[in-house]
Amino acid sequence: MNSNLPDHSNLPQKQQNTSDEVDLIVLFNYIGKGFSNVFKFIGNLFKLLFKGIIYFLKPIVKYAKILILVMVVFAVIGYVLDRLKPAVYTSSMLVKPYFDSKFQLINNIDYYNSLLASGDYENIVNIFKVDADVAESIKNFEVLAGPETESDRVLEYEEFLLSMDTASAKNYTYEKYLEGRDIYSSKIFEIKVEATKNNIFRDLELGLNTTFENTYSQTLMKKKNQLFDFEKKSIYSTLDKIDSLQKVYISVLEEESKSQARRGMTIGDGLTFEKDKSVTKEYELLNREISLRNQLVELEEEYLKEDVLFDVVSGFQRIGNKTSNIYNKYVLMFPLMVFIVMYLIFAVSKIIKFIKDYEG
Repeated sequence: MNSNLPDHSNLPQKQQNTSDEVDLIVLFNYIGKGFSNVFKFIGNLFKLLFKGIIYFLKPIVKYAKILILVMVVFAVIGYVLDRLKPAVYTSSMLVKPYFDSKFQLINNIDYYNSLLASGDYENIVNIFKVDADVAESIKNFEVLAGPETESDRVLEYEEFLLSMDTASAKNYTYEKYLEGRDIYSSKIFEIKVEATKNNIFRDLELGLNTTFENTYSQTLMKKKNQLFDFEKKSIYSTLDKIDSLQKVYISVLEEESKSQARRGMTIGDGLTFEKDKSVTKEYELLNREISLRNQLVELEEEYLKEDVLFDVVSGFQRIGNKTSNIYNKYVLMFPLMVFIVMYLIFAVSKIIKFIKDYEG
């Protein structure tokens, strides 16, 4: 109820009912005016939008013939330039870096592009061990995140959670993990090369192999090899001890078999053997030996998986694919750029004319 309305609580019932009706009418009038203002605002907004579209299209319609003529001329020029410029070919290789050599890979790719931008083909020749004409044909290097499936991302997320404490892992959702990923999060990388020759990509593989070499990664690999040697020696040492114990047990069994005596025997270091337990002890040693040899096999497999700085998942194609990037087509880009420039000229001239007339 409107606070500015008079208080009718002391009036007779009939007069009070009439006053309440008046108050409701006033309230509905206020609501009606409110809706009217909202609809009026929306209508003005559409009118303003319509005027904006008309003002935008007006220079295009007014100078349509000039725009079309100039755009056609530049389209022809772009077509001629497209035919004259050399074709660009591309090829990709997939690599799987180890020991954090991916950081060196990405840094070196940026370095190669800087050499190309500055025209320093001599360093390109030295790095990739190629001829000068091959180096000059290279246009661009690019490193991208390699292909991965949803299952790969889920497994990486689970591995990531294992590296965190329980409290943090509960609040770290899969969606948040995906948002925080970048190119360095990938395990496989795509190295893409563009060149004006379609048969030079295989020649670059040898040079790209050196892309992963850096002191930090080599140190990590050396430490891993040292740890592998230590664990391997430890397992072999334990196997030697088990072999010695097995020989002792066999000797005990042979002696017991000869004497046919049911008595215990004590052999060095206080080790006690009993006839009824000798076979059981030997069986336990055999199981232990099998377990250690399985560990040795797993250790060898793990070592062979990462015994280099990187693996080539898929090499370059022998013949590259011709690129068909729309952004490199002059026949399309020239008319579009001309249209934008001419439209801005017409629009600015109209604004300047409006300002001059307004001042006059």
